[in-house]
Amino acid sequence: MRNAIAIGVLSLALGGCANLETLGGPSVGQSCSEHLGQSVELQLNLAREMLDNGRAHAALANLETLPPNSLEVQESKALALRRIGDPRAQAIYQGLLSTCKAAEAHHGLGQIAMRGGNTVTAERELREAARLQPTDSALRNDLGYVLLSRGELEKARFEFITAMELDEHDKLPATNLLSLMFMQGESSEANRLIQSVGLSADQVRAAKDQADSLRPSSPTSTPGAPAVEVESVGYVDEPVQPARPLLDDKTPAAARDAKLLVKAR
Repeated sequence: MRNAIAIGVLSLALGGCANLETLGGPSVGQSCSEHLGQSVELQLNLAREMLDNGRAHAALANLETLPPNSLEVQESKALALRRIGDPRAQAIYQGLLSTCKAAEAHHGLGQIAMRGGNTVTAERELREAARLQPTDSALRNDLGYVLLSRGELEKARFEFITAMELDEHDKLPATNLLSLMFMQGESSEANRLIQSVGLSADQVRAAKDQADSLRPSSPTSTPGAPAVEVESVGYVDEPVQPARPLLDDKTPAAARDAKLLVKAR
């Protein structure tokens, strides 16, 4: 309750936030009320647990033995393929767009686009996902990061605060919001955020690194240095030889997929 009050006060103090036109939305496609047998449910849950623990290849092997027409199986298979970096993930997500898994499909397509550096497509896909599933905090955080990377800071602030209020236990939106504050030189607001949410020293350091990466004219950049990659603290599917892990090896893969690792530059 204390955190909820702190976030509420923080959101008022931070000033104007962009209003989104894509809130809410009708249900789409076929029903997700699938009646899978107990053995299938158990194996599907096992595959999802493997995904959470970073074992995408093992999860995919298990998913291959399950009914291919199941929407739950298809979504999990697309996630496993995306984390592996297999291009087949995109086709599966596209096949789910006309089903009740449309929000998850748009989210996945947005992440694939962002990983490829296509922020225009990423924003479009994630906005549609948010329209269909507006209370998903991870989705709102991902949309916020895309907006942050595009320099739309106030719209990004809106998404990060929304994600924080939707899930008080997830520190990733707060870390991204802290990056935004560092980028705008909001030192007093940044200190208040660190204290109210309880960000760790590693998370604060990660936010500073990300702010330096995304700032248009970083004082630490050198002439002729390569452009910063789009995958960073706020948004990354799967790290590629991380320069410095910001979370220990026990961090669930879902959290790493949704963000907190720095890609080697």
